[in-house]
Amino acid sequence: MKKNLIRFTCLALVLVMAGVVLVACGGPSGTYGDASGLVGVEYKFSGSNVSVTFGALGFTKTVDGKFSIDKDADGNRTITFTFEGEDATKYEGTHRYSSGKDDSGEYIKIDGIALYKKK
Repeated sequence: MKKNLIRFTCLALVLVMAGVVLVACGGPSGTYGDASGLVGVEYKFSGSNVSVTFGALGFTKTVDGKFSIDKDADGNRTITFTFEGEDATKYEGTHRYSSGKDDSGEYIKIDGIALYKKK
């Protein structure tokens, strides 16, 4: 009986730790940036899907695709985009990625450009 309780406790701890690691290493979710105004960009993340809306002078274009978070050879985090359709191929590729939070709110940085999460 005591062995079963210890096994159950150990299993529960492993599952909790695995969940924490997955959440900590996961990618962004929600909407970051702003496509309105003179020129802008907005990323909407859901699972492994991404919709990117580019705005310029009141006109917008949205492309849908997939993303993944990885690390480069130096251990820096990267984000890789793949989009559907020929007109979106110029937005594909691997970019530097980081995330954090400051006085202005939660943000992601893609190639050093900060995009804040919409509320």
